[in-house]
Amino acid sequence: MAKIIRNRLHGELPDLAALGAMGHPDGVPQSGPVPGMPDWEYYFHGRGCCISHKVDGDAIDVDFWDDSADYFDTYFYRNYLESLRRPEPPEQRLRELYHSARTVTIAVTDLLAAGALTPLPGSQHHPYRLADEVMAIADDIDSFCTTWADADRRVWLAAVIGDWLAADEAAAGRPEVTAITGPRAGRCRKIHLQRLHRELREPYRGADALQALADLQAPDLDQCLEDALRSPPSGLISVALDIIEQRDNPRWCVRVHELYSRVDPNGQPPQPHLWITSLKFLLRQGHHTAEVIASLAKAGGTEVGEAVMLSLEHAPELALPLIRKGLIADVPMNRTQVAAILALINASWSKRELLAALEASDDQAKTADARAALMETGDEGDQRAVLAWEARNPHENEIGTYLEIGDRRLGPFYTFGELSLRDRASKLTYEMDKLHDRVMKVKDIVPPEPPSPRPWWKFWEK
Repeated sequence: MAKIIRNRLHGELPDLAALGAMGHPDGVPQSGPVPGMPDWEYYFHGRGCCISHKVDGDAIDVDFWDDSADYFDTYFYRNYLESLRRPEPPEQRLRELYHSARTVTIAVTDLLAAGALTPLPGSQHHPYRLADEVMAIADDIDSFCTTWADADRRVWLAAVIGDWLAADEAAAGRPEVTAITGPRAGRCRKIHLQRLHRELREPYRGADALQALADLQAPDLDQCLEDALRSPPSGLISVALDIIEQRDNPRWCVRVHELYSRVDPNGQPPQPHLWITSLKFLLRQGHHTAEVIASLAKAGGTEVGEAVMLSLEHAPELALPLIRKGLIADVPMNRTQVAAILALINASWSKRELLAALEASDDQAKTADARAALMETGDEGDQRAVLAWEARNPHENEIGTYLEIGDRRLGPFYTFGELSLRDRASKLTYEMDKLHDRVMKVKDIVPPEPPSPRPWWKFWEK
């Protein structure tokens, strides 16, 4: 990667490491084909760069530290593992041991503790690189991996490094060998399960441990899931819900309903996400359906857009108040999702809601999604309305600022608000692509106006 950056993209690793986006090479687009490597594409991001193979999909993504491309982050490595269509023996073995990519963090913790990975000086955990001791025997490791491909020799190679699970698998059909490898493999499984149970109590790592237990079909997985659902709102519960969803078993309805009832749809993250995820599971299972559907009106946090979609699918009479709430929400995600839904429906009622949101506000950011959605409808009247609004509420584009570093002039740089306005149309179309198939199923539904609230003086009338 370092050679590609230096020789083909004319980048300087120290500049990327120190300046991030400001250190990207002059005159080189942020993304494009790698010069001289037509099968590869690059994309500069912050202090790093990702190159990906157009055919295989293999992706290598690194951040640069000082003058080095050796350090990497678990997030990037997970993406790399998932991108591989023909993994080499080390990556293949990791994927066999850790079926879900997120659980590779467990292996990283072990490798750091063993000294096989070493963190950046001044950091305890990440980013990290292969230790010098590992690099010193790289040729031996390559030879080992080449020989690993020979199934007849793999049982002995696996035994040499203590991978008794692989040894036992390779010895299948040879009872005189499995008599030796089997008990050792069983002991390895037991030790690993014990370790994962200890990790369940650790913040952040507990979620990965729970997923690993599910991948291994641990005998006490159900109890682990129940304990997770009763824990304080966190990523651990989110993983538990994902596992329960995959199992699709109605026996979990009572426990999930308990969770749904105790988390606040308008509370701090991740409560809104846990609430809507629980609600969706209960809906699919037909558990307390009337109660669950009625509660859609309470949706908040980042989940108003999803609640709009669910209301159109299950309770159109709840849709309009949620749509109006989402279009003026403080959370940009809600505004984008709701505007995308309405743009895809592209009916008179949906365009009316977008126009009403536009007329109710002179805020550039809060109307950006509605304006982008109206431009997507292809209706000349809607587009004129957007242009008229913009004429009444002119926005002066930022000219950007520049930074002088040595003999280099970097920029222009814009505020986050300006970038958000400029990117709004592309974000809307991205959301439309994601939601398209789902929205098409409810495209012809016309949600009714909610009943008008009864005037206060009517309460005294019989």
